[in-house]
Amino acid sequence: MTRLVASMSAAFASSFFLFGCGGGPAPAPPPAPASAATTPAAPAAEPDRTVVAPRREPVLPPQLAMLAGLLPLRSIGADTFRVAHPTYDGRGVIIAILDSGIDAGVPGLRTTTTGERKILDLRDFSGEGRVALNAVRPEGGIVTIGTHRLGGFGRVARMAAPPYYGGVFSEITLGTAPDGDLNGNGSIRDEYPLIVGKASSGWVLFADTDGDGSLDDERPVHDFAVLGETLSFSVPGSMAPGPMAVAANFDEHDGRPFLDLFMDNSSHGTHVAGIAAGHDMFGVEGFDGVAPGAWLLGLKISNNARGGVSVTGSMLRALNYAADFANRRALPLVVNLSFGVGNEREGAAAIDSLIDEFSLKHPEVLVVISAGNDGPGWSTIGFPGSAELALSVCALFPGVFAQAPQPGVPPAPDVLGWWSGRGGEVAKPDICAPGVAFSNVPPWRTGEEVSGGTSMAAPHVAGTVALLLSASHQQGRPTRAVDLKRALLASATPLAGATVLDVGAGVVNISGAYRWLMAAHQTGVYDIRALSRDLGATGSAAFRRNGLRNATDTLQQFVIRSVGGQPAARLLLATDQPWLRAPPHVDLQGRPETVTVHYDALRLQRPGAYVGTVWAIPATDTIAGPSFGLVNTIVVPHKLDDPYLARGTLQPGATARHFVDVSSTRGLSITLQVSEPGEEATLYVFEPSGQPLRGENTTTAGAQAGPTATIHVPSDDLVPGVYEAVVVAPPTGAAQYLLEAAVPAVGIGAIDPGPRARVTNESGSTLPVTVAGILVGAVRGTTVRGTRAAPVLIGLDPPTWARRVQIDVTLPVPVWHLLTDFGVTVFDQTGEKVSDSPLNYAFGRHTVDLDSSGAQGPLILELLPGFAHLAPPEDWYADVRVIFELDEAIPLALESADSAGVVLGAGESREVQFSIPAADDVAFPQGFESWVEISAHAPRGPRAARRAPGGSPPPATDVDPTP
Repeated sequence: MTRLVASMSAAFASSFFLFGCGGGPAPAPPPAPASAATTPAAPAAEPDRTVVAPRREPVLPPQLAMLAGLLPLRSIGADTFRVAHPTYDGRGVIIAILDSGIDAGVPGLRTTTTGERKILDLRDFSGEGRVALNAVRPEGGIVTIGTHRLGGFGRVARMAAPPYYGGVFSEITLGTAPDGDLNGNGSIRDEYPLIVGKASSGWVLFADTDGDGSLDDERPVHDFAVLGETLSFSVPGSMAPGPMAVAANFDEHDGRPFLDLFMDNSSHGTHVAGIAAGHDMFGVEGFDGVAPGAWLLGLKISNNARGGVSVTGSMLRALNYAADFANRRALPLVVNLSFGVGNEREGAAAIDSLIDEFSLKHPEVLVVISAGNDGPGWSTIGFPGSAELALSVCALFPGVFAQAPQPGVPPAPDVLGWWSGRGGEVAKPDICAPGVAFSNVPPWRTGEEVSGGTSMAAPHVAGTVALLLSASHQQGRPTRAVDLKRALLASATPLAGATVLDVGAGVVNISGAYRWLMAAHQTGVYDIRALSRDLGATGSAAFRRNGLRNATDTLQQFVIRSVGGQPAARLLLATDQPWLRAPPHVDLQGRPETVTVHYDALRLQRPGAYVGTVWAIPATDTIAGPSFGLVNTIVVPHKLDDPYLARGTLQPGATARHFVDVSSTRGLSITLQVSEPGEEATLYVFEPSGQPLRGENTTTAGAQAGPTATIHVPSDDLVPGVYEAVVVAPPTGAAQYLLEAAVPAVGIGAIDPGPRARVTNESGSTLPVTVAGILVGAVRGTTVRGTRAAPVLIGLDPPTWARRVQIDVTLPVPVWHLLTDFGVTVFDQTGEKVSDSPLNYAFGRHTVDLDSSGAQGPLILELLPGFAHLAPPEDWYADVRVIFELDEAIPLALESADSAGVVLGAGESREVQFSIPAADDVAFPQGFESWVEISAHAPRGPRAARRAPGGSPPPATDVDPTP
């Protein structure tokens, strides 16, 4: 998950054996997203020139996938729990899936185990399917909508009264094929004229679904909440239904209808829904998700065409809709949110606070959120998974995907997913569940039934909560969200070798949680805030990434607040590490209390990572398990004054963490080497903030990749501070490794126009140094300002010599905290999407490969903010840097030839001056300057490199790429 797109590192893809083979008044309609009005206009519809794509086959026959356990319910005990309690299968409970949508046409999402309609409602909060409607008048049985003429209007007139409204929906607004190809003809240039009228049962939609130009054979489609109807568009002349089920959402304002078409043009939400509550998936009897008896709400919060980004207010509006829907029906509800982006400072995001407010307002509703896919580094929990009162879920890699089941051979164990987000400044994740599964997909996604990420772990837990709520509901026993959360944490199975920052309480144990609930333990709701030495109250955990400042810096304070109006309580405190001391108890009496814990500095001297927890146990119910933990992490990094060398041996699926303090800006090089032939290990590198290294942060050593792999951090990308390097063994193989981290012996100062730079020998001895420079391309930086949730459009006109365009976007961290997402999307001049790469942190880098013929033509870059609050801020800004890159860099000329090879004494510097050679075929666009790289290499230490603007090139002009 980062955002709703499930993703796992490809490092161990070879380990996958499988991969080889409505009541109440209608709310006022939301405004159409600004992006719909400002996205480059789509061209007129073109005649179909393609044929229907051949039907793909599932990656594995569903019957075999079920028998093999590829929906791994056994890992959490869901299969045995349902056998022991057949009626506690989720019936009577609603699971709200806040995601990319749900395809209501797939077999596994049609009915519950009791034969009822499974999906109670589908509702679009993204605006992606909004259709602009205008009044139309039929003439002689024919109605004209834009450039489209439809006959057979008499059928509409017989079933709906005037006035009538018409609109056209264009596939191109949904992105690229197959995601945006509604009729499955291989093209995204189709347009669909639609008619809306009001029948006695409410607003209805008529569409020419078979493309024959007539409505005479079409049926009316009501709002999905009324009858659960959908439609699909097919290729003209084809009898086969279209590949995507489309539902209608109607709102009415001042007597006029507003229409949104609801579809899952991602498949993510459909896959998630199947894990949580699928029943007889793929038409296979007994192939069920965790809670097959549960009902579903499909609440679309993401604009899938822009990389699956949530849009302003979509999370909050969907949460409120789900709570109101369940409350009106007096039904228990659990929310699944397989969604999130990276925290700049864990615990600071606005959406976290909004979800905690929602949880306090609706204490009966548990919000289950995926922890994020930025692991295995610490401090990588995404928001809103960092919300204190939500249940944040980490991911297991199920052993069944690492090793095919074989008679007489023990199954491979589940291991912690290497991609799964870890805690740091927050005491998250809470619990773990399987993060890879075989589940529902729409027909156009056939062959991609297996998907992985914490997005897949969260619905395992949401389904688990539905089972427990189903039991409570049938027993007439009210159960609060805090009871469910405590039950799951108290009963979880610990995972050997993992810390609380990795797996929280451990792996879900449904039967244990059920027994805990039946014991009627007393529970409370608490808000925990660690006091930072510099920032005041921050996240729910203490995280010192650079050790103790001195021998007296040994106190850590936590502020504990009892919320929800619960009575006074005494909590007994106990620590699990010898270097950690705490008072014997804390008394909570309705006001915040501060607990001071002490660190033993003498035990925290050697470089390494130390994790300790102070557990708080209710004095009146000591067998109930901890009410919460005060998590403390002390990282003592290795100072990179000298190269860091470390050897280690990893068991299958295990990780090893190494922290290095990089105080200089010369750059960083980390090399991983495996010791034995046939072994394999993967290296991940994380920046001081915890975010994955910008650019490529992952590399693999061993097997086909070769025994050694290196990650270089150039000086212009380096952020001074403590970097984390994590080595991970594959799920089924041990690894012996050698890790080396070093900084260059030579530093390159800021590059001035010319280009000119100062090279300095930072070592303690004389070194020969070789200096070189290359012209990489052309660069232009600008600050853009946006207003509210409206997108910002930037024109780009790549020069004919450019083979790539790199786009760096930097948001101020305070703005990032206000968001739930930020879309970065590139369109061509016809309005067709070229690529998307939403920001995952306040800094993001996106690279687009250009047409090798130089005929790419103008492009449009769209920046689309999605704010957490319903009312976004008046304005925001971002820094944008656009770099057009050459296919092959051009060497720069040194003005002094002897500067290429110099001898520098310890601490000595030398200024080097380059000139950019004139090249008739490399004319720079107006407003751009040279983008150069200057490098220096000494016999000792890694190569130093810095990229930066190098000043104006020789006189040459081209078209202006930005308005």
